[in-house]
Amino acid sequence: MGVKDQTVEEYLASVAAATPTPGGGSVSALAGALSVALSRMVAGLARGKTGYEDVQGDLERIEARAAPIQARLEALIEEDSAAYELVLRAMRMPKATDPEKAARVEAMQAAYREATKVPLETVERCVEALEIAQAAVEKGNRGASTDAGVAILLAEAANRGASLNCRVNLASIRDEAFRSAAEVKLETLLERAVETSRRAMAVVEGRL
Repeated sequence: MGVKDQTVEEYLASVAAATPTPGGGSVSALAGALSVALSRMVAGLARGKTGYEDVQGDLERIEARAAPIQARLEALIEEDSAAYELVLRAMRMPKATDPEKAARVEAMQAAYREATKVPLETVERCVEALEIAQAAVEKGNRGASTDAGVAILLAEAANRGASLNCRVNLASIRDEAFRSAAEVKLETLLERAVETSRRAMAVVEGRL
């Protein structure tokens, strides 16, 4: 059963259960989706409102960008669990003979690559979530600035949380080219996240 088929209580119970999935990667994607949803609210509260006439085009662009990113993060909730399940299945493969050992290693390496690519995309989408939150707090309803602040903090936590999953899976990957490219991309995304979060939160703090 996927997260969209569960109540909040049911999903929280599935996270709390003594099973490997859903885990931190899925929860990070969910936090990212919640961040974008809050930013959309902050921007939406200014659409068509007096005092925001000059930013209506900006608000429309925020919504146009945010909706598909939120949808992608929602999908990543499930994809992260599925990717880790691949790792678990590979680990359970037989290893009594040399051919079995080789097949198991190959399956595990493929699974670890997938289990890296999924949270790496979550990291990237959460950088975009931070950019959306910055745009929302700058152009959206000023009375909802603290809601934008929560969106910023959620995206920041989601970004960093997903990065941990990337790093732990990268450590098991033998493909040097794949690992190096992923590490460079991850570092670049994390730097963007820190700077975007700083700028966005400065706007929030300036209104308190």
